Amino acid sequence: MNSHIVVFQPDGVCVEAEHGKTLLEVAATAGVAIDSACGGQGTCGKCRVVVTLGRAGGQPGDQLSPAEIQQGMALACQATLEDDLVVEIPPESQRTDLRILTSESGTEPSLAADDVPLARSVLLRLPEPKFGQEEGDAERLLGAVTACWRDGFEGLAIDLPALRSLPALARHEADLSAFVGDFDGWGRILGVAPGSQPGYGLAVDIGTTTVVVYLIDLSNGSFVNSCAHLNDQVSFGEDVISRIIYAQEHAGGRAELRDAVRHTINRCLLRAADEQGISPDQVIAAACVGNTVMTHLLLDIDPSGIRRDPYIPAVRSLPTLRGSEVGLRINPAAPIYLAPCVSSYVGGDVTAGVLATSMADSPKLTLFVDLGTNGEIVVGNQEWLVCCSCSAGPAFEGSGLEYGMYATVGAMERVAYDPESDRVTYRTISDAKPRGICGSGLVDALAELLRAGVVDRAGRINLGFPSPRVRVRNEGPEFVLIWGEEIGRESDISLGEDDIQNLIRSKSAVYAGVATLLETLGLETSQLERALLAGGFGNYIDAENAVTIGLLPDIPLERIQFVGNTAIAGAHMALLSRAARRRAEDLAHRMTNFELSTTRGYMDRYVSGLFLPHTDLTLFPSVARRLEVEA
Repeated sequence: MNSHIVVFQPDGVCVEAEHGKTLLEVAATAGVAIDSACGGQGTCGKCRVVVTLGRAGGQPGDQLSPAEIQQGMALACQATLEDDLVVEIPPESQRTDLRILTSESGTEPSLAADDVPLARSVLLRLPEPKFGQEEGDAERLLGAVTACWRDGFEGLAIDLPALRSLPALARHEADLSAFVGDFDGWGRILGVAPGSQPGYGLAVDIGTTTVVVYLIDLSNGSFVNSCAHLNDQVSFGEDVISRIIYAQEHAGGRAELRDAVRHTINRCLLRAADEQGISPDQVIAAACVGNTVMTHLLLDIDPSGIRRDPYIPAVRSLPTLRGSEVGLRINPAAPIYLAPCVSSYVGGDVTAGVLATSMADSPKLTLFVDLGTNGEIVVGNQEWLVCCSCSAGPAFEGSGLEYGMYATVGAMERVAYDPESDRVTYRTISDAKPRGICGSGLVDALAELLRAGVVDRAGRINLGFPSPRVRVRNEGPEFVLIWGEEIGRESDISLGEDDIQNLIRSKSAVYAGVATLLETLGLETSQLERALLAGGFGNYIDAENAVTIGLLPDIPLERIQFVGNTAIAGAHMALLSRAARRRAEDLAHRMTNFELSTTRGYMDRYVSGLFLPHTDLTLFPSVARRLEVEA
């Protein structure tokens, strides 16, 4: 088959690829990050590139104007490789490093002296062999480990690779390090090394959009380094349903998705380890959390049952696996723990979140909301827990909006509007030049425009509003957030009426999920004693603005707490503690799941929420007062 050379600028990355591949596929192979929110369907228009040398094949798509096509612009997901090419990736199409969301508790999980981490490095000295003594090197090693780590396991054995390397070390080294893993209460010696060798572990949050990896020192449980990256599966679809369909409809699709997420995790862990001068073989354990679909795809398990009646996953809870089985580039014998899932759409990331927040240990009636590509909701306390997942869609992560983007460098994360001066003020991530607007900025913008009267409660833009920022473009009303000339770009950054409708649908799905759980249980919003907001999007939103648009229920703002990335915090706890791992299993079994698609009244509540903040203003008295509307 013919192949061609492609050079991606501005980084000068050169790669050889097969004839007929799309530029998006070629870029992914070369490790070049091009934004693509629609999974290569040609509908989002975010993967614009300029072919500066050579000729690309394929169709231009509907997202480009004739003038843009004339200038050599193409959609990377539609343009195919038919010639040697030089491709320029404009700044607005470049995917840069994502902001890493950490736990906001201010404390890290600690390694308790009497608990059992997923693995640890044990420094020991073997007793010297004596003439007439029948104990072999293996028996002396097992005895030495047991003496150092008492009452830790139901049984202890040695892996064959460790046994093969033992004789040379046992006779010539005074001190040895034994890497010992916990496999559901049974101990395995993974390897031995001369002298004192530290052991490290990974806490991994496998999000639909973002993968976050923490590198942890297993000698004391402390944080060493971290890395986050957009999940490479995004190229196959922005949500889990799209990815299930891709896995079903494409030959080898499931393997592609498996390889994509493993590649993302491995890239993160190698980067985090390399920056600290740590060899991947020194990483001897990993605790991974993710939603149910991500867990299936990581392990190459068919996820098709998740989207088919009766919506039952292939597996919810797994035994501890090995690094080689999961495809992680760490010590191949390392134990890999995967947090148990609750249902098809409430996964191990939610179990980890409930574990990390300790909401199941408190008498307070608590609402836990993990806001990301999906919205997972848990309500309960120490006596009971109920949960659900609402298909909020990826709008609050910028997808499906013309100028929406992930929370990365240049994203507008804070927005304010003063109608008197007609001035928009904003803050971008890393104080960089604005490229678009992310979820927290979208919540701000929508709330500000509602308060100013630019947008009515149905989400329609008031074309009579006295500001040049309100205009019609491409037959649709919009509000200009930033004039392009102010920041040195040709196009303005705006929020259109179609964008606003997408946001309203997303926020209504979340609110309807909360309302459904509460009303099904016979509870009122006012009975909620606290609301915990987790996730990359949830952590950075303004609580008052979230209530103003009807994303969150109208409770006193002091009851709303931002708890950070509870998924990674729960993974960190599971890495360090057998008690935490067993607690996670218990929590997953305790949670009663409500399938919203079959729960009575959910769709009615969803439709009622398609206003700002809601059709029934009595549910939002504080917003009604702020809007000077009689509730």
